[in-house]
Amino acid sequence: MGLAFAPDAPEPAKDLMPIDLRQMRHVLALAEHCSFARAAVALRLSQPALSRSIQGVEREVGSELFVRSAGGVGPTDTGRLFIARAREIVRMSEDLDREVASDRSLQSGQVMIGAGPYPAQSIIAAALTRFIATYPRITARVLMREWDVLLQRLRNREIEMFVAESSTLQGEVDLEIVPLAVHPLYVAARSDHPLATHPDPTMEKVLAYPVACISRIPPRVLEPMRAAQRRSTGTATELPVFPAIEFNSLSALNEVVRGSNTVSAALLTMIAAELESGEFTLLRSEPWLHTQYAFVALKGRPLTAASSRFREFIIDADREMSLAEQRLLADWSARAGGRAGGARRRSRRGLSASRERAAPSR
Repeated sequence: MGLAFAPDAPEPAKDLMPIDLRQMRHVLALAEHCSFARAAVALRLSQPALSRSIQGVEREVGSELFVRSAGGVGPTDTGRLFIARAREIVRMSEDLDREVASDRSLQSGQVMIGAGPYPAQSIIAAALTRFIATYPRITARVLMREWDVLLQRLRNREIEMFVAESSTLQGEVDLEIVPLAVHPLYVAARSDHPLATHPDPTMEKVLAYPVACISRIPPRVLEPMRAAQRRSTGTATELPVFPAIEFNSLSALNEVVRGSNTVSAALLTMIAAELESGEFTLLRSEPWLHTQYAFVALKGRPLTAASSRFREFIIDADREMSLAEQRLLADWSARAGGRAGGARRRSRRGLSASRERAAPSR
């Protein structure tokens, strides 16, 4: 087994069998219980059988592993070294068994998760693409709903977990909430929008136009938006309908923005093609205009192997989206040149503010 012991230990007998995992577990049980009788009960062995097993290990090692006394059993110096090495080997064996069992369970099965409209059409879509390519025999079902509907479905055991806005869920004591990265949102518009060349398209000016979104706006974002509207009108009674359009189809919403003066708050990866083609431009961002996604699951309810593995794919997709956002902003800034200098500077500040709010490293 590659075990090394004190150089003065006697040579083991040449005709004995190598030490196996079963014997190592016997040694570890005896070290834990400090009694042959208690260790034998824990192992469901007879005491003579355990004694013979320990003696066999000691013959192979060439030295006693335990000191026997009326007060109990304790390890020798060689025994402590053997126990430490055996514990590592047994742990590695158990980890391997779990990985094999998990991989076997991933040969078939089903993933049932939920997602808010923004994560569903960004990181979840990217994660699904790779997951299904890796595990083609697993069926993945993603329920796209708002966070409150997803919470109900989770508690009804209709889904195992969901990824969505988490700011409204912090007081729910039965939930395990694990934050994902924070991603900046940008106000986007068609490239010939009246504000596209404005030297200072403030949020008050932006919100004078119809706003479209693909999901309900959480209170932490809605409140500063409404405050900006009040500053622009001077009164709460003159506030325009907000948002003007709520449409959880990304392609349809982008079509509306493309053909009108409607603006939308978007993740850069969700309008990447439009930015690269020059159809869309970025007007601005704000420190409070960002995502607050998290994994949400019920406490004490472990995920299936398939869902647990899919969660790892989501984490990878989330990390890659952060890198893609940096590239997209840099590319857009280079293409925009001096035509949207004010918006570009504000967009950069918005990205920096969002980075400071990044989720803890995982």
